Amino acid sequence: MKKGLLLLPLLFNTGCIDEEPAAYEEKLVVYASLTAGFPMGILGDTCIVSLSADITDEKDPQALFVSDAFVAVHEVGETATDTLFPVPGSPGRYLPKESVVFDPGKTYRLEATWQDYSVYAETKVPENIEFSSPSGGTFICDGNERLVDNVNTENFDITWLQQTGSFEEIFQKIDFTKISTAIYRNERCYVGSFASFPLFFLNFNSEDYSTIQISSFALESEKRGLEPLSESGAGGVFFDYNRNGMRDSTFVNLIYDTTSLYQLWKEDYLRLENGDPYRINPFQWQVVESPVPMSWLFFNYYGLHLITLSATDDNYYNYYSGDPVAQNEFLLPEGNIVDGYGIFFSKASKAFLVNIVPDSAVEE
Repeated sequence: MKKGLLLLPLLFNTGCIDEEPAAYEEKLVVYASLTAGFPMGILGDTCIVSLSADITDEKDPQALFVSDAFVAVHEVGETATDTLFPVPGSPGRYLPKESVVFDPGKTYRLEATWQDYSVYAETKVPENIEFSSPSGGTFICDGNERLVDNVNTENFDITWLQQTGSFEEIFQKIDFTKISTAIYRNERCYVGSFASFPLFFLNFNSEDYSTIQISSFALESEKRGLEPLSESGAGGVFFDYNRNGMRDSTFVNLIYDTTSLYQLWKEDYLRLENGDPYRINPFQWQVVESPVPMSWLFFNYYGLHLITLSATDDNYYNYYSGDPVAQNEFLLPEGNIVDGYGIFFSKASKAFLVNIVPDSAVEE
């Protein structure tokens, strides 16, 4: 089992690598993934085919996508093959028919051919993933050991994402009495570093998995309302989210913090044309050790969140272990695409719902 630290989506300078650069060779690039028990395309899985380019080339990246390749997938040891078809309006993207579902524990082979290029790769789909939020966990805050809250992780059936067409329909299936509330405290100990006090822990058997993806999807990120008043509210002072000098509508569930410490860890907000700030949603992390302290770094919004944990295969671990957040453009990841570049991997996923609220809402 590979052990390591929490892989943070941040840029760290790790020094120089004293190696001769490899000679560039033009090849097909394939990035594809599967999820156990699902057709491709439901849980963010996809297949992208493109042509590589030298890092010194000034080519338009859009021109590198290949939309007329032959792409197919089949279970190893079986003769039946399923074709992946180009997706209209998405250059280089391919998907099989929705009836094609990938079974846990089985090995699949993906093949792509275009002009004189021919590549392939295999992945063994993980069986499943099991996790929980343990009670009785503790963490140190200001030198004192404190209890960490736990949440219910058995309140969402991930197959609902396949059975229904929208979250509005899924909401009809949810028992909201089983959704836990986790408090986001914007104070010392709780924000400021990757070692901050967690909202809750997630526990899994790290010996069973190579890498765990954790996706935090804020389901109420687009809720709008008036920009909130300052804590005192004196004189109508408000937080000017969109920087236009007027108190008007914005994304009110956004965790808005413009302190230098906050921006050091999460960088500045992305903004719409009208100035409204927002964060990437869903936001994904990678971990390899348990328990996972689900701290402030995992959450960019208040409100209902769908937290998805995915156990990945060894292909994924090997690809991202050298450069886990893909920040080094000079590093070629250890892919498994034979005679090409890229990765074909698989995962098994499970999800739960949790409601994130500010400590001020609890006090009220």
